[in-house]
Amino acid sequence: MPGVLKNIIYEDPVVKYRGEKVISIFKRLERGRVNIDMDLATDIYYVFYLPFPALKKPNEVSDERNWHYTIIKEMLKSHDIAKTRVYTVANSHSSTVIAVSFIQHLMRELGSTESLESEGDGKEDARQISQDISSEELGKAVQKAAEMVVEESKVVSKLEKLSMGKLAGRGSHLDFEQSSEEVLKLARSIDVRKLLQLLEKLPRLGAEAKKRKEEFVKGELDGYELGSNVEKLVPTELAYPDLYLYAKFAEGRLLSYKKVLPMSIGPLYVLLDKSGSMEGTKILWAKATALALFMRARAEKRPFYIRFFDSTPYSLAKVSMKTKPSEILRLMEYIARVKSGGGTDITRAVISACDDIEGYRAKGASDIVLVTDGEDRVSDAIIKRMLKRASAKLVTVMIRGDNSDLRRLSSKYFRVIQLSSKEILQVVEF
Repeated sequence: MPGVLKNIIYEDPVVKYRGEKVISIFKRLERGRVNIDMDLATDIYYVFYLPFPALKKPNEVSDERNWHYTIIKEMLKSHDIAKTRVYTVANSHSSTVIAVSFIQHLMRELGSTESLESEGDGKEDARQISQDISSEELGKAVQKAAEMVVEESKVVSKLEKLSMGKLAGRGSHLDFEQSSEEVLKLARSIDVRKLLQLLEKLPRLGAEAKKRKEEFVKGELDGYELGSNVEKLVPTELAYPDLYLYAKFAEGRLLSYKKVLPMSIGPLYVLLDKSGSMEGTKILWAKATALALFMRARAEKRPFYIRFFDSTPYSLAKVSMKTKPSEILRLMEYIARVKSGGGTDITRAVISACDDIEGYRAKGASDIVLVTDGEDRVSDAIIKRMLKRASAKLVTVMIRGDNSDLRRLSSKYFRVIQLSSKEILQVVEF
């Protein structure tokens, strides 16, 4: 039997694909314990996807589809579904993920995990619902499920923007759709929601990345300057009398072309302190800063490394220049799940970062951003030597503290007190 929405051709291969996709993800999440009717899954998807989904007339729906009709009717009446559709209309990926989530919440509200277990094709599921659940109970379950997906839809939208970016070559919607299960798990994580709330207060990072440049005689024209380099002399200067021209040359006031070449840069490396003293708002702010720095690295087309540390450095997470959305989602999950605890050994962490950068064999200068509350003594001589060997600059972000040793060693040194979005932006623009 077809579904209950108007103007949907249920035999169309694309329509079938959408329903099968929802069911496939749902079964993987539920480990195959529950079967869902194909047409119901398709209709739930199109309720979220279509700008103006419309129900068929009641007399066009068979009696055995009354449960199905009630679910879709209650969805279309729901204010929460209307709020969710702001993030899903005409977005196939978000509609798929939220449809799966809605079905999960609906089944849990109905207590149907056991009652719907079946090896059949879904018809037995339909009969089970129609026999055991009244229209009133079904309506209440739909409303509760709708409430649950409102916040999830917002998080899914933010994750999609973070993963896909706005620049060319930043992954495809197909890549992102293949990560639907990971997206749904992240959307339900309280830690991820807190991080995204901090990040959404920032302006669009990396929209126009500033390219680092270095002067070069035979580079591309980047303006004009005063100097004494005759190789870059603007020809109009030769119109002056010889004596005046020589005087300008001696004083370094010849009008010259300013020529530059793009600077080769290495990875942006974040060292994030997870010691016990970083517990609470400190570690949350530090994680949000790390994600903001990742967005900058992505815009600058440079690799991004992050390593947490306490008394020992933890495993290194890397995101390449040509990153896929799945890599970004894994990075997000990794950053969100790390908890604070342990001691602090900054020297050991910086040495590990320098070793990683050397292993990468970066051609240009790299940046190591150390985010810590600074409750540790460091070895000046060792850190200087390692930074020089790795051709890296140290940027220190001190959270509600101060460290005179790190201040001397750092090319830039930030002290943050309020742990605000404004301070994140100041760090990102170092």
